[in-house]
Amino acid sequence: MKNHWFMLAMAVALLVSACKKKDCCVIPVTPDFMLAQKNNMAWEAVPAGSNTLGDTITVSAKSNTSGEEEEVGFKFVFDGVGYYTLKANENYYQIKKSGTLTAKYVADPTHLSSITIISYNQTNKILQGFFELRFLKVSDITPESHQDKVSFSEGKFKVTFKY
Repeated sequence: MKNHWFMLAMAVALLVSACKKKDCCVIPVTPDFMLAQKNNMAWEAVPAGSNTLGDTITVSAKSNTSGEEEEVGFKFVFDGVGYYTLKANENYYQIKKSGTLTAKYVADPTHLSSITIISYNQTNKILQGFFELRFLKVSDITPESHQDKVSFSEGKFKVTFKY
């Protein structure tokens, strides 16, 4: 009889522990980010203005370095997951100090800047992908204080659209 009660107690314990909610299956939410190698140095920025207008998606991010604010961005006509080559007017890079534009860059015409969209969650408006961008300096209020060429390689981003 003792053996039956022991077996019944074990069965109840196993049943209760099997039905208990497990935290192992909860996937943490990753905050929005933009990471890259900028001129072969680790670079990180905070997404600042991701949105859609019709079928065009704009992604931008800002980073503060040495009292200056860098802003990089790109826009493209979204047609689903895939590879997109950016035209010269579809990406930008600029540097500001105290709200004043100090250096402006344009897309390098000798390089194909591109983005690759790897996932798009339409319900939660989340876009993820990779990017490669290169720029040439066109203006600088303090000559020789900023690099003539800026290259973003191995770029990764995750953004949530804001409306």
